[in-house]
Amino acid sequence: MNITYYGFPPFEADPGKITVIDTGSQKIYQQFTLSLRGENDEIKLSNENFSPISLRTGAQWYGDPMMTVNLNGLFQKKLQSQLGKIMADEQVVCLSDDLRQLLSKILEDSYLMDVPLDLPIAPDLSKLIKFSGIQITPELSTDPYGIIETLIKVLLELNDQRMIVLTNVSHYLSVSQLQSLVRLVADADLMLFLIEFSQSSRKDYFKDCCYHYIDSDFVLW
Repeated sequence: MNITYYGFPPFEADPGKITVIDTGSQKIYQQFTLSLRGENDEIKLSNENFSPISLRTGAQWYGDPMMTVNLNGLFQKKLQSQLGKIMADEQVVCLSDDLRQLLSKILEDSYLMDVPLDLPIAPDLSKLIKFSGIQITPELSTDPYGIIETLIKVLLELNDQRMIVLTNVSHYLSVSQLQSLVRLVADADLMLFLIEFSQSSRKDYFKDCCYHYIDSDFVLW
């Protein structure tokens, strides 16, 4: 995929790679973030033949991993639906039987009430999974690397191939964690695009990434 920002050659973002735009220019940082959030059209996406790709189909903005990535808010319902799809038929039957037994036990004790009671139709699987409240473990909310790692794993599970857009990752990850992220993205074969702000180039920190630094004078290094 090509990421085009007027005045600069297209930046390539390839599956299995982390592409980084690091800049000392507040204007460039703002334009990249606003555009990839869908709030202006300064950034254009295109395929290898430079045919346009819409932002909606080509990329997904997630932002700051600690400030704006709420994994359960984003994915709980989708993961619950996915769980229902992958459960084997015998598991569904077993779950339904267990529910009927529970309801029957409740009905057995209803003799204490002088009211005619009966069992309702057992809810379908999707309602049972929703009722369970199953979710991504909340402990991840204080672990920046864990949030990003789980985000990638969720997108793989949901077969979402759009480019992942994050900001300020360097605020949270050590050098070793960033290298672990490089390997994770390579294994997942997804595109990860990072937007960063720095007054100086940090090529060593972003080792093994497709790193681009634009200074405060709009010079690309």
